[in-house]
Amino acid sequence: MPNNDGTSNKNSNHIFPDFTSPSCSYIGIDFGLTNMGVALGQSITKMAAALKTIHIKNKKFKWGELDEIIKQWQPAAIVIGLPLTENGEHQLITKQASNFAKKLIIRYKIPVFEIDERYSSMQAQDDFAEARKKGNAKRKHSKNLDAHAAKNILQRWLDSQ
Repeated sequence: MPNNDGTSNKNSNHIFPDFTSPSCSYIGIDFGLTNMGVALGQSITKMAAALKTIHIKNKKFKWGELDEIIKQWQPAAIVIGLPLTENGEHQLITKQASNFAKKLIIRYKIPVFEIDERYSSMQAQDDFAEARKKGNAKRKHSKNLDAHAAKNILQRWLDSQ
């Protein structure tokens, strides 16, 4: 039986997402080695929004910020962008993103979907430039471009559902 938060109790020790619930949230991730963009999406509106950029220091990912996001939003799934080459081929960072996706599955025990993220960052930059032109964004907001790329990744996935 689904709970009000879109989860169901399958046993007393674990809470699992209920994909039949009309209201599920999803987390989108733009994987990077120095910054990781995070977005939040929702099944009712099928809309994604930039949430935050997690800055990675000393090449070591600190799980605390992502743990807090997962705890707060309790997503039904995570969508991570795969950084493919322009020709759609895998590269070193593609493997690193896939390895990170495996860690997400193990850590959070929810489904993780990998999708092609080509041009998501360029789209985020173009959107930011347009917002600046219209006076809707300031230069200081550029530090959140990775979160906007994550929004684009998650929005593509939501649109395909």
